[in-house]
Amino acid sequence: MQQLKTNIGKLTIAINLALLSSFAQAQQLDQKGADADQVERIEVQGIRASLVKSMNEKRFADAILDGISAEDIGKFPDTNLAESLQRVTGVSISRSGGEGRYVSIRGLGPSFSTTIVNGREIATDNSSRSFSFDTVASELVRKVNVYKTSNANLMEGGIGGLVDIKTAKPFDFDKPTIAGNVKAVLEDNSGKYTPNGSIFVTDNFLDGKLGLLGSVTYQKRESENYGVSALMRYFSSIPLREHGAPKVEKDETLSNVYRPQQLYRNYTQTSRERLGANFAAQYQVNDDLVLTLDGIYSKLDVNSLGQRSDNWFWALESAEVIDHGNDLRTVGKFTHADDFSGYGFRSSNSFRPSTTAMLGINAQWQISDALRLNADVAFSKAKNDNRGLNSVQIIEMVNQSGYDVDFTVGDYPSLIPRDPAAVAINEANIAKLQPRGQTRSGSYYEGNNEQLKLDFTYEFDTDYLVRANFGAHYVKKDKINEQYRTPSNLNGYDLNKVYQHYGQNVPLTSDVISIVTPGNLFPNTTQLSADHYVVNSNALWALLENPATIDLLTDPKKSDEENTLMREAIKKAVAENGGWTAQKRLDAFTIEEKVLSLYADLFFSGEVSGMQWNLTTGIRYSDTDQTSKGLITDLAELIQQDDKDNLTKIYGDSASADGADNSYDNWLPSANFTLKITDDLILRTAYSKTLTRPGLTSLAPSMSFGYTTKTHRFASGKNPRLTPYSSENFDISLAWYYAPSSMFSLAAYRKDVEDFIITTTATEIFDIKVTGVDANESWKSFEVTRPRNGEDASIEGIEANLTHSFESGFGFTVNYTWVDSDAKPDLTTRKKSFALTGLSDTFNLVAFYDQGPLQARIAYNWRDKYLSGLGTEPSFVKKYAQIDARASYEINDNLSVFAEAVNLNGETNHSYGRFETHFSSYSDYGPRYGVGMNFKF
Repeated sequence: MQQLKTNIGKLTIAINLALLSSFAQAQQLDQKGADADQVERIEVQGIRASLVKSMNEKRFADAILDGISAEDIGKFPDTNLAESLQRVTGVSISRSGGEGRYVSIRGLGPSFSTTIVNGREIATDNSSRSFSFDTVASELVRKVNVYKTSNANLMEGGIGGLVDIKTAKPFDFDKPTIAGNVKAVLEDNSGKYTPNGSIFVTDNFLDGKLGLLGSVTYQKRESENYGVSALMRYFSSIPLREHGAPKVEKDETLSNVYRPQQLYRNYTQTSRERLGANFAAQYQVNDDLVLTLDGIYSKLDVNSLGQRSDNWFWALESAEVIDHGNDLRTVGKFTHADDFSGYGFRSSNSFRPSTTAMLGINAQWQISDALRLNADVAFSKAKNDNRGLNSVQIIEMVNQSGYDVDFTVGDYPSLIPRDPAAVAINEANIAKLQPRGQTRSGSYYEGNNEQLKLDFTYEFDTDYLVRANFGAHYVKKDKINEQYRTPSNLNGYDLNKVYQHYGQNVPLTSDVISIVTPGNLFPNTTQLSADHYVVNSNALWALLENPATIDLLTDPKKSDEENTLMREAIKKAVAENGGWTAQKRLDAFTIEEKVLSLYADLFFSGEVSGMQWNLTTGIRYSDTDQTSKGLITDLAELIQQDDKDNLTKIYGDSASADGADNSYDNWLPSANFTLKITDDLILRTAYSKTLTRPGLTSLAPSMSFGYTTKTHRFASGKNPRLTPYSSENFDISLAWYYAPSSMFSLAAYRKDVEDFIITTTATEIFDIKVTGVDANESWKSFEVTRPRNGEDASIEGIEANLTHSFESGFGFTVNYTWVDSDAKPDLTTRKKSFALTGLSDTFNLVAFYDQGPLQARIAYNWRDKYLSGLGTEPSFVKKYAQIDARASYEINDNLSVFAEAVNLNGETNHSYGRFETHFSSYSDYGPRYGVGMNFKF
């Protein structure tokens, strides 16, 4: 791998030096060659048209890119932009609710990619910088390009790459056009049909000087997800219990072993409703000036009702242990003790009320024959307005019969009750249920972007210097992050847990509990029934808030008088809080970011040995100012009570505003070299330096103080003074356009990334008061865990792509991406190691037929396993393969009908921990089907 890394860099530099040395003999590109380029822009229809447009974007670009174009107005290849982009070499996606949401480029996660819409960075509806692709309907989009290399004029921020989304403009059309579609969608798991549709209208007025365009799209889904998940934890000691007497320990004890802690079965119903619209108005002021006003609006509501059956594993009677070597062991099978088992049933409602909007004004002004200006002003706003809408209600039955559990049997574990009747889901067993925990929560995210761009182009009349691009970009962004939750400390009580701790005498009846019996939703096993109890949410809230119910709360450790005082305190807390209403937490914060970028690109062109070459080289200067503002409850004092070792933390009376300023600047050089070996064979090399700014939540001014003694004091927080990740990038590619709608390309790349942000622990000193018998200034020092810049990593990859069209109308696209890195997790030790998440090979195969009135396409997308997270333990996602298909038939020039299927093979998602025996989750979103009609006039 190191040899590959070295060779790519050497080959890139050698080719650039050898060819650039020929500048002295280079000649300007003649008009004949330019005309020949124009001839290559062949216009066809349907799938083939989409391929040709994308090939031309790649072929004539100044950088290395790949892309996808709409087959016709409102006909993007997939109903979700992310699901279309997953078919691009070097691109992989992550899903939410079975639908693509985030895009990763060349092995780096979503936060390492920049997304622009019509040349503008759009605000996001989440806590990160990652763009949610499910917020924009694909019918609004004309094309999407994925830039793998950078020019100075491209917006910085994406080490992985840049996604450029383009919507339609009125002057793209020669005549009045009305187009659209209507569609019915069937979700296989839920069996529900939902309507989808879009309409697009454009026309020109005032002798073609004024163009207007508008489109609206509506999409709805009613899906169901069946899932199994588990929590695996490491224990230094696990005492085994006697059968029938779980509080009695055997002589045998398991030491230093992983074992399952909990097992869940999930049954989730999700409603997704998206309303999207865009408009554009263009006015030709004169031959030299065109003004454009355009906007995008998207409203996405995602509502999920989840039912989860929980099993908690506290007391093992016996266990079979798997030895992984290196002193790492896992409990694979075990028997759980009777009378010590917990069964929980969790009902959860979650909401994502998201809106995204952008408005932009653009002026294209040909100032003179040589000088052109592109001026652009844009505003965008996105928000997820969930201020405590989510709710979780948990009921349980405790001290029931045990079960036999096997985590080694296949895709998910088996669970066999030792007394099935005692834990059966039926009316009789409702009496065994009692309330456990209940919480309301939610997040409010709001992003605002203001952007101004001035891009100049100057055409030179010289032998080899063709033109210069130069300009300035200014972006002001702010992101508000607020968290809402039922208070955890009112009158000394945590409302989220009062019924868990004291509610054993509160009976539940069929008035608040009902039963759902979907049966076995998980194939290849009869031991994981999805039958469950369902909470009548409003009825349970009313019951728990009732003072008469609170009067049943009891703490066995307290006297009657103490219990009375406890109940009154809880009643008061419930009354003051308005029940279990979620309140805004103190750790809210706002990040404000101002970025001024100046850039200049020079474009050279000429010939060497009869081969046309082009060079784009430039530099971008970026100056960033960040301000992090938030509320922090300050630690005021540490008190030693008598001569004890523990120290009591005394906080300030209220939260104080805290903020931090951070600024840095970066110089980002870039060079893209293209050699046209023949008219159809193009070699490209590129070098660039790019950056990605820290995640917004990592910049929050937050601090939390934990365990404190005379000898040990711990705290954790974020870091408002983080600096960006930076990367040096080397690229080389060869593309052969051997037929009008056929091509083969091969690319290799290397990225050397510095200043990766990782969570580390270091000593910090705080200005606090210390008192006590042994009071010492050293108590002001804490071991603080927070994100810091520190690690470096290299990423290497190879991308291969072949697209071929036959005269018969058949064709195919096949591509493979191989990616590797020197930053991999060390799975042979429990010590935490730095590693890159999201790295995986991908493979795509798309076969199509496009002849006459019939068009058909079937797509196979495969992604290899990858590391998805590095928390206390690593988390992996298993390899995944999905098949999608679409066929359409043109009844006439104005009307066509179509049928489509997503996840036709019913692929499921699987994840696991350090070892594959560390089962983590299984999800089944099922296939979905659609039939509909396209129209165009």
